[in-house]
Amino acid sequence: MKKKSFKKRFLPYVIFFIVFVSVIIITQILDFSNYDIITSAHGEIIDGFETKALILRDEKNIKSPAAGKVELSSLEGDRISVGTKVAEISSENRNLSIYNKVPGILSYASDGLGSKVTPSNMNELDLNNIEKYKGNYRHLISGDKIKKGQTLYRIINNFRLFLVVPAEKEEAERFRINEIVFLTEHKKVDLIRGRIIDITEGIDKSFIFVKMDIFVPEWINIRWVDINFIKNIYRGIKVPRKAVFTQPSGQGVLKLSGYNKHVFQEVIVIDGDHKSVIVKGLEVGDQIIVNPEDFNYGIEE
Repeated sequence: MKKKSFKKRFLPYVIFFIVFVSVIIITQILDFSNYDIITSAHGEIIDGFETKALILRDEKNIKSPAAGKVELSSLEGDRISVGTKVAEISSENRNLSIYNKVPGILSYASDGLGSKVTPSNMNELDLNNIEKYKGNYRHLISGDKIKKGQTLYRIINNFRLFLVVPAEKEEAERFRINEIVFLTEHKKVDLIRGRIIDITEGIDKSFIFVKMDIFVPEWINIRWVDINFIKNIYRGIKVPRKAVFTQPSGQGVLKLSGYNKHVFQEVIVIDGDHKSVIVKGLEVGDQIIVNPEDFNYGIEE
């Protein structure tokens, strides 16, 4: 009887203790669920923008001196020297062999813009209607018939390659003449380097003229290329920009310290874009609260 009475007497205290602990645990779990957390890690931020660029090549269009059936003698994309046989034109009266007179990259394709869209006349381009330079290439193959005066082949100078890069005016204002820039083609990772030689403001957009450091063989028969135009690439500890906020002591983030605890960690923002920044002051593996605005940090906790 005494044991039962003892249990009955302490049972309310036990229940109260269990409820109290449960409330604390549930409160901690609910508070913890408010955290949007990332683990800091090395990353990179590409400071640039995506666009379509117009390709300007230094090229010479060689016209056919006669009409007839064409038999091609060299390979598309080869670099050929003076004196290389490029084609033979057959007519009813004779067979005419054509030999190259200008060294460079050979192409049997033509879009009719070779004399209009070149580095030598870039200042004459109608930039406000730049989309009209479409470049519909017609590729000549053996067995085709050609007219006299029609383009037989092109010779491309592989030491001179330029791009006209349309850009929003706010973007173009961040660049300077003689600045070194990089670009990547769409869905490719190789960086191609160039130098800005001019920036022109149009009606709706600005246009950045770039001299490329290398020749890109894959571009010999296209007029436009999808690129990511890059001002800089930043590497280091990468965190969301919204995770960084300012206190009287400086900029920093809220870093988790122990279970459901957070402390202010000062950081130095190196650079970044509108989404992310590269910072100093964190270690790889630090857990950072992404939504510090949801916490009254600095107020009595």
